[in-house]
Amino acid sequence: MNKKFLTFSIAFCLLNLAVHADRPVSIIGNYDGHGYELVPNPVPWHIAKKKAEDAGGYLVVITTPQENEYVMELIKKSTKGDFADVWIGLTDEKKEGEWRWVNGEKMTFNKWLPPSPDNWGCWAGSENCVHLQHSKEGFGWNDYSGDGRFVYMIEFDHVIDSQRGSLKSGRNSGLRSTR
Repeated sequence: MNKKFLTFSIAFCLLNLAVHADRPVSIIGNYDGHGYELVPNPVPWHIAKKKAEDAGGYLVVITTPQENEYVMELIKKSTKGDFADVWIGLTDEKKEGEWRWVNGEKMTFNKWLPPSPDNWGCWAGSENCVHLQHSKEGFGWNDYSGDGRFVYMIEFDHVIDSQRGSLKSGRNSGLRSTR
């Protein structure tokens, strides 16, 4: 191998690390008998939904304040205390204003950031998907166009270990990075 190629390869790898240093890392956790995985690849909502289903789960469904707090903490850990916009499995695509989870459940708990849901902004009339967002009001939910590109969280109906989707016993077994 020649020196120029080796030098170029090392420089390219270092540059790539610097460019992607602020991105969240993949992280796995378990809470109340369910597994959660933050996937750090930003994609549109429908692609995130399909990838979650292909992995044997679904975009995260948040039904209690405690689960919402757990998911937020998982995201903070993944981003080293910062925050990233993260797709969740809530949508009103079928009927405007009727928010449902991807697993068919009606929304019984919410953590909307004011003034959401507002179906407003540059996506006026098409904010049918929801992501977790950090703003001056704090952490919460915001409606957004499904064309946006955010990282996403998969929920599994069983606890998981570092091998995504594999069964493991335990409850609230903590957070583990898979980086």
